Amino acid sequence: MSLSRRTFVRTLGAGSAGALSAAWGIGRGRTALAWSSDPVESAVQAATQEIIRISGNENARGPGRAAVEAMEEVLHGNVGRYGFSAPADLAEALARNTGHGLTPENVITATGSGALLQAGTRAYVSPTRPLVNATPSFLSTNRTAETLGAEIRLVPVLADLSIDLDGMAEAANGAGMVFLCNPNNPTATAHSHADIAAYIRRVKSSSPDTAILVDEAYIEYATDPAVDTAAAEALEYDDVFITRTFSKAYGMAGMRLGWAAGRPATLAKLQAAWGLGNINVMTAAGALASLDDPDHMVAEREENRRIREFTINAFKEMGYEATDSQTNFLFVNIRQPAADFRDAAREQGVMVGRDFPPMENSHSRISLGTMEEMQRAVEVFKRILET
Repeated sequence: MSLSRRTFVRTLGAGSAGALSAAWGIGRGRTALAWSSDPVESAVQAATQEIIRISGNENARGPGRAAVEAMEEVLHGNVGRYGFSAPADLAEALARNTGHGLTPENVITATGSGALLQAGTRAYVSPTRPLVNATPSFLSTNRTAETLGAEIRLVPVLADLSIDLDGMAEAANGAGMVFLCNPNNPTATAHSHADIAAYIRRVKSSSPDTAILVDEAYIEYATDPAVDTAAAEALEYDDVFITRTFSKAYGMAGMRLGWAAGRPATLAKLQAAWGLGNINVMTAAGALASLDDPDHMVAEREENRRIREFTINAFKEMGYEATDSQTNFLFVNIRQPAADFRDAAREQGVMVGRDFPPMENSHSRISLGTMEEMQRAVEVFKRILET
């Protein structure tokens, strides 16, 4: 049964929750739609399942069974009553799961890590205190800095598309905050923990008043054993903190849960700078169950690795190179404008990533869906790139 645009809009009016749950299953957020030229049309396509959406770095598999069962238990329990809040032991569970000396006082939560990135920018960046970021990299902090009237110091990535840590260190002198995305979005590259730790020491020595935000949204997907969290450094220095999310490897994008770790005084600055929201009891239950299910994360990481290798090899066979991805997406040199490739793929039922200046004329970001989705998507890419 086809679902026309008019029918879809009428369905939204009658009951948007049902329509949207069909379009965006568990584990599918709205990042891709937020960048679409026509969100309603994109939702229609998703609802009819005629589109493969690999544009938003989402987790196509969603949360693990333990998390789903925990959320269902809450849903069928007392969720309809007032007076219930997120379990107080969520911070403790996050600290225990991460290790590196974290305690509950070193952890704060938010309704998505985006709120934490905004809080960090507002706490440390101003018209007299610039923001430092790589380019291309995640732009959330840039957009906030622009609203503050702050200077943004952009440091181009290196030839292998990894972040230029030497350049970032030089740019950090006198800056308000450095945003360091590791692994980096969109290039999918990652630096070792040793490199990140050395970078933090260098900046805190040369520019001690500069804050450093290490965004680790994709770190659970890293298969390079040298890549690890900077949690220990966040405990060692004032105004150094990491941010993490349940939207990626944990498959809970629609549930909105992010968290940060650092010294209590650092976290207090974030809380004072911007509202971080309140975690609802259902989200907390799913997060706690996820943290208590390490076997699922092992399986999730392995499945992502398997799909990633398949897709990278498929591009290699076509004569196109991707970076050394440590994430759930690829950054591929397609040797043509990303907009042209994106339009051609969409015409054949596949949605890929938006433009990422300054590499929008050569590279495309391609998120990883299920193996079945990627097998179908690869056939589309072959028709486009081999023509």
